[in-house]
Amino acid sequence: MKPLSAQKKYTWVLTLLSVFVLSGIFVGCKEQRIEYHKRPSFYAKASLTKLPDRIVLDDGTIIVYVDSAGSSKLKKKTQNKAKPFLIREEMENGDIILRAVLPEHVLANTLTCLRNEEYELLWDQMLSVRTKNAYDREGMGVEEFAAFLAKRRIDLAKGVNRMLLGLPRNDVVSENLGNGVTRMRFHPNLAKLFRFKTVDIVSEGPGLKLLMIK
Repeated sequence: MKPLSAQKKYTWVLTLLSVFVLSGIFVGCKEQRIEYHKRPSFYAKASLTKLPDRIVLDDGTIIVYVDSAGSSKLKKKTQNKAKPFLIREEMENGDIILRAVLPEHVLANTLTCLRNEEYELLWDQMLSVRTKNAYDREGMGVEEFAAFLAKRRIDLAKGVNRMLLGLPRNDVVSENLGNGVTRMRFHPNLAKLFRFKTVDIVSEGPGLKLLMIK
């Protein structure tokens, strides 16, 4: 048998190594499910902690979150031509304006106010008239409201934060209770993990307001 030249030996070794590597890849690979979910940019701004870019579910499914604010070039062009809708706007004179036309806007504004301990701002701009009237009937007002939020701030923030995160994954059930009230609640398997499990939101004036968290 004629001996191989050095060049042929080198080529033969590389070929053999390539076969082993490719074999390892095909043997070691297993199917993974990856789901991409849009997450509005205001979720991150409202959250008390840094939101994960991806999570892995118990069944191995990988959830990857994509910032919906940057997901479309067309949307960017539209925003450049018209003033974007801001759920929270800080004016030059220091005033803050809160707006909400979707339930998640109410959740995000509530979470931001909890994070910043802006209890009076939440009372003035995001709390419904119905709730304020209920406080008034009990001889209470913004001071008692603020005291309750300060006492339960961490538990409230945990619940609202998780509810925001759960919306793209359908971990939250939305129910129409009538009279302009929408109830957002955790699925039973999540509800047991939180002290506050439901958020009621009411249509009031040109937008939505917070009715209660319980």
